[in-house]
Amino acid sequence: MCYFLFLGLFRTYHWLYPKYFVSGESMNPTYREQEVIQIKAHHQPQRFDVVVLHPPDDPEELYLKRIVGLPGEQVDFKEGQLFVNEKPVADEFADRTEDFQWKSLYKEPIPEGCYFVLGDNRTVSRDSRIFGVVSKKQILGIIKEGNN
Repeated sequence: MCYFLFLGLFRTYHWLYPKYFVSGESMNPTYREQEVIQIKAHHQPQRFDVVVLHPPDDPEELYLKRIVGLPGEQVDFKEGQLFVNEKPVADEFADRTEDFQWKSLYKEPIPEGCYFVLGDNRTVSRDSRIFGVVSKKQILGIIKEGNN
């Protein structure tokens, strides 16, 4: 009986907190190709959390991205600086980000229940600048940096 209880708990844990291999360069230097990552949380994402998600334009794919914009916000990058609702916010990868203005991409702020995500290697990342905002339903979980 204890064996079946253990097996059930083991399977549930790995279903809720799966491991993945990193594929691609969009999260360099934080995560490298073939590095093993594991979902560690399912709480409401916060700014700069790293998440595993299904991109809205390809729901079969899995992406690893960083939350940059939260519901109700507008995100801009200008001359290596992140601005959220026109206020500067420190972002260690901002210097790798091409300038863009929220209003040139979208008419409204980030909708409730949605997030703006970017890869850390922003020159090669396929992210919200291309496929748009990501809904909470598309986020599978949060990766804790340095969890390997």
